[in-house]
Order: sequence, then structure tokens, then C-alpha cells
Amino acid sequence: MNVLHIISGNDNGGGGNHVINICSNDIDDMKCSILCIGSGPLYDKALKNNISAFNFTFKQIINGKLEDIIYKNDIDMLNFHGAKSNFLYFIMNKKLNLPCIATVHSDYRYDFLNNSFKRYFYTPLSIIGLKKFNSYICVSDYLKKLLEDNNFKGNKYVVNNGVKFDSFKESISPDILRQEFHIRSEDFVYVMIARMHPIKNHKKLIKAFSYLKKEFENVKLLLVGDGPLEEHLKKLSYDLKIRDSVKFAGFRDNPLDFINASDISVLTSFSEGGAPPLVILESAILKKSIICSNVCDMDKSINKGSGYLVNPDNERDIFTNMKTAYLNRKNLCYMGENLYNDMVIKFSLEKFWQNYYNAYKQILSGV
Repeated sequence: MNVLHIISGNDNGGGGNHVINICSNDIDDMKCSILCIGSGPLYDKALKNNISAFNFTFKQIINGKLEDIIYKNDIDMLNFHGAKSNFLYFIMNKKLNLPCIATVHSDYRYDFLNNSFKRYFYTPLSIIGLKKFNSYICVSDYLKKLLEDNNFKGNKYVVNNGVKFDSFKESISPDILRQEFHIRSEDFVYVMIARMHPIKNHKKLIKAFSYLKKEFENVKLLLVGDGPLEEHLKKLSYDLKIRDSVKFAGFRDNPLDFINASDISVLTSFSEGGAPPLVILESAILKKSIICSNVCDMDKSINKGSGYLVNPDNERDIFTNMKTAYLNRKNLCYMGENLYNDMVIKFSLEKFWQNYYNAYKQILSGV
């Protein structure tokens, strides 16, 4: 089978990494390539990982480039990822005479929270496009239920995220990375790796951290990622008088190094599609515990022995659990070990590939 994955070229988050992971598979009968809609880092990342990739503008794609790729590369199936690709399918679906699948990575209702025009204009079109598919791959049971509850027809398959647990290669030592951000060896570091988008809830995290900073001097919050809220969040940390303790790293290609240099991971999103999100799996690779929002299927991944679940709407609850983790810092290594043991069997990259392959086979067979 020959599958073309269609995704926005500027997706440098979990969706983009998900596509890179599936296209890196070693299953002989599953060849995957990527079509990036518009410019962005994903195209270069694909080439760096020796993945066949194409890069065209939205206009070029609808004017014939997609059909050219399908014909010249003997594509058997198209897999669409994200709101922009759903909108593309909304426009082109009648021209495409081969199986088309949507992979649903997140709650589609919240894709454009950071832009009111896009939220009211593109969200309905994206949903209309999404409803036109006959097959869906959902990255969690939560998302599968969301589609069912909202009357999405067609077959639905669940393929959870997966990672290679022995893949970490240190590119920068924790000591050097800490020095770069003026973090002392005795400082306790919380790290959150997420794009700076309203759904990720950085604002309440920073407010919760400001309460923590009043009680403990040797705490630091390291934020890895960029996005439309970055300058607003920098101003917030300045207004709360914690600017020296909140470190903004921007977008980085080596997020595992930042987890490695921290004491615990944090994920305070209002919603997460993946089960578990990649950042939880990346924390498990490094055997680091996590403070995580109790949303979607998160309670199936995190328990009292491996991490802390919080109410993302309540900054005091986030603060309380950050404080508990700090006071329990001597035992966090054991919690990180538990997280690793919980994740390594259920969410391996090999299992992820096989689950995709099984879903594709069923779709191609018409079952």
C-alpha cells in the first residue's frame, strides 16, 4: 500500500510529529509520503528523516498538483491531518477517486481559538469537510466518542500515539542547557513543551507558578514552544514580577533535552486529543513524572504513582499540585520510573505502526 499524508506545512506540534512517526515505519507493505500544504518546518523535517515529501501552496494543490502526485506515485490512499487539510478535502472530495481518511488529532471545535475570524469562518467549513469522510483514524477513544456523539458517519479506528522508547540521544547536557537559561543546579525546574495557543492554557500555568514562587525561591518554569500568545505571556510574567523565573525557550528541535534538564513535565491544556499526548510519552522516555490536566482520556494514562492530574480551569489546583511535586521531589524519580513502565508496553512505535497498518488494510479491503 502507498499512502500520502496531507498536512499543513507549518504543523510543528504533535500532529506533525505523529505524521513523521508513521511515515518512518519499517513495515514493508506500508509506504508513506507527505504532502505539505504551504511552507513551514515540516517539509524540511520530513526530508531530514529521509521521508518522501512534497510542498505546494493550497492554490497549487487544488489546481492539479494533488492529482499529479497521486498519478505519478501510484498512491493508493490519502490520509488528511488537521483543519487545513479537512478544508482542502471539503473543496476537492468530488475529484478524488481513491480511499480518503481523516486522522483526528484533537477536538476539531477548538482549532482556531486564537483567531475569532478563523474560528467563526473556517471552523464550520472544516467540520463540513471532516463530515464528508467515510473513514476516520482517531488518536484516542475520547475522539472516537466525540465523532460518534456528533453524528459523524463512517468507520472509526483508534490508533494511539507511539514513540521509540530507546531513541533519546542527548544533544546538549542538562548542565549546559541550564546555564543557557541561567538556571542553577539547585533550582527545581518545571517544563512545559507546547505551542503557545489558548488551548494549551499557559496563562493559568503562569499564574499558578506565581503563587508557587511566593513560597519557594528556587523554582523555575521553562516554556518550550512558540505561537501567537508568546508576547502576551511574556508580559504576563513581567506583570506578575516573575519574569526572571519564567524562561521562554521558543520553538526547539530538541524537546527531549529540555525534559532531561527538568525535574518534572507539565501539561495544562484545556483539551488534548492524543491518548496519551506525545509530551507524556516523551516524558516517559526520560523517566520524568508529569503534572497533567485531567481531561479527555488522561486518567487512563496517569495515576497517583506516576504523576499528578489537575483541573485546568483552576489555577489554584495547578498550584497545589506543583507544590506537592516540589515537596515530593525526592520521590519523583520513582514516579518517573512508574510512568515509563506504564507507557513502554502499550505505546511503542512498533505497535503504533502495526495499528495503522491494520486500519489501512481494513479500509482498502472495504471491510
